Amino acid sequence: MVLYFENKIQYNFDFETTTLAHLNRYPNPYAKHVLSVDTLDSHIDKEGQLNITRIIVKTGRLPKFVRPFLGSTNLNSWIIEKLIINPKTKTMKSYTSNIDHRKFIRIEEFLNFQTDKSLLNLIECNAKVKFSSNLIGLKSKIEEWSHQKFSKNINNSRDGLTYVMNKMKEKGKYYFIKKNMNNGLGV
Repeated sequence: MVLYFENKIQYNFDFETTTLAHLNRYPNPYAKHVLSVDTLDSHIDKEGQLNITRIIVKTGRLPKFVRPFLGSTNLNSWIIEKLIINPKTKTMKSYTSNIDHRKFIRIEEFLNFQTDKSLLNLIECNAKVKFSSNLIGLKSKIEEWSHQKFSKNINNSRDGLTYVMNKMKEKGKYYFIKKNMNNGLGV
């Protein structure tokens, strides 16, 4: 059995702020489990889309009943992230998946960010997450545990991105005020 999680959320920010915040979402107070983020590749394709591939290392969160099978105490998880940002259509697609512990669990997250056509300062994000395990005998238990854990943690991910967007907005406002004061415009 493969389990899925689907979710839709809206952010009251413009496309540029949302995409920049997504690229810079770590560190934030809601993601203390993220140890590092490294960019492996970035390029602009023929359609003018920005393509980015990154590796994210997080502290491991596997269930205790699986740990004896790993033979290791290091449960850090390595995540591949692939992003496609289209500035013309104001869409961003994100794919993340663990690249380790796949015998036990594979978690694939598909995010689709798009600007609301009627409200330019509203971004809709559709999320679909797939949980699949190949461990015979514990497959359903592992998938259910992962689904429950993800369901509990989804708010932290969304709150973390919102936190980063708000910080960017504050810094942008501060920069604008400072720039105008330096130009003698006052505020």
